[in-house]
Amino acid sequence: MFFLIVIAGIILYSHPLQPLMAQSEVGSIKCIIKGEVIDRPQCNKLVLLKEGENPRTSDGISIPIVNGKFEYELNCNYEELYQLIFYDEINEYRPVKFISEQGNINFILYSKDQFDKNIVEGSVLNKAYRDFEIEGINKQKSLFEEMNTRIEQLGKDGTDISSVAKTISDSLAQELSLWTLHKIKEDPTIVGYSNLVQFSNDFKKYLNDISPIADVYQTVFAPKYPNHPYTERMVSFFVGSSFKKGSPFIDFMATDFNGKQVKLSERISGKPAVLHLWASWCSPCRQNGKELIPVYEEFRDKGFIVIGVARERGSSAAAESAVKQDQYPWENLVELNDTEQIWEKYGIGNAAGGDFLIDEKGIIVSVAPSIDEIRDFFKNR
Repeated sequence: MFFLIVIAGIILYSHPLQPLMAQSEVGSIKCIIKGEVIDRPQCNKLVLLKEGENPRTSDGISIPIVNGKFEYELNCNYEELYQLIFYDEINEYRPVKFISEQGNINFILYSKDQFDKNIVEGSVLNKAYRDFEIEGINKQKSLFEEMNTRIEQLGKDGTDISSVAKTISDSLAQELSLWTLHKIKEDPTIVGYSNLVQFSNDFKKYLNDISPIADVYQTVFAPKYPNHPYTERMVSFFVGSSFKKGSPFIDFMATDFNGKQVKLSERISGKPAVLHLWASWCSPCRQNGKELIPVYEEFRDKGFIVIGVARERGSSAAAESAVKQDQYPWENLVELNDTEQIWEKYGIGNAAGGDFLIDEKGIIVSVAPSIDEIRDFFKNR
C-alpha cells in the first residue's frame, strides 16, 4: 500500500490469484507494454504479474530487456491492475503498476534509487490511476508532517513521546484509510475497483471493521462488475475476514507430492487436527512446524492429525526438500501458484503461513495456537 508503508513500516504479502500465464494467452484486450530502462545495465529482464500475485508464489511472465528496451503484448479479458518488477529486485518487491487497457502503455524505468522518477503513460485508465496515486502520496505526506509536528510539540511539553507516538501514528493511518475509501467510493470505474481490492486488507487492519469496505463494495462495484475477477476476490476477502475461532473449517483440495488431489475433509473428518499452512521460503513457518513435531509424536496415538500445506511457486520441489530437511512426520500437500486460494479462504492472504487447531467436529478451536495450547487441548480431553 503506497501510503501506509511509510506511516507504519508495514510490508504485506499479496492476495492469491489465478496464474497470470494461463490468463494472458488469449483475450479481447491487446495491451502493448513497452519501454526504456535507464541506468540499469546489470538487469536483463522484468517479471510481469497481476497485482496481488507474489513473485514468491507466482511465476509470472519474463520480459527480456535488450539494449535497455523491452516490449510485450499482453492479451487479457479484463481491465485490471498489473505490476512490473525488475528480476534483480524480486525480493525487495518494488513493483511498477499499470492497468491493462487497450492500446500502448509506455514506460521509462530508472534505477532503484531513483524509483520516484519512473514514468508510466497510457490512456484514460492509467492516467486516472496515476492521478489517484499522486493524490494519495500528497495526502500521506500531509498526514506524516502532521504526525511529526504533533510528536515534536509533545516532546517540547515534556510528554513521554514513546507512549503516544504509536497512538498518533495509528490514528493518522485510520484517517488516511477512511479518506482513501471515500475517494474510491467516488470513483466507480475499474481504477476505483482496483484500489479497493488492492487495499482492502489494509483498510481492515486500520479500521478494525470491514463494514465500510462492504458498503463500498456492495453499493458501488458489485452491481457494476458482477463477472469481473475482482468480484470473486472480494467475496474471498469477506469470507476470510469472517473466519475465526468457533467457525467451521473451510474445506479445500490440494495436491500431494505425487500430483494426486487430496480433499482436506477426507483426511481430518471426525479427528482432532492441526492445519499447518507453511512455505519452504518462510523460516518462521518452518520453525513452527519443527516445534509441532514433539506434540504430534506425543498424541498421534490418540488420533491427532497434522496436515501440512506448502505455499509454493511452479513446482513442489522446494517443499519436498524442506520436508526432508525438517523431517516432518505428517502428510504434506502443496498449493501451487495459489490456485485454490487456500490462504485467502483462511483469512491470511497476506501471510506466508499459519496454524489452525480443529476439533473432531470440524470447528476451529484456535487460530495460531501455541504449542502449549495444543498440548493442553489434548491433555484435557
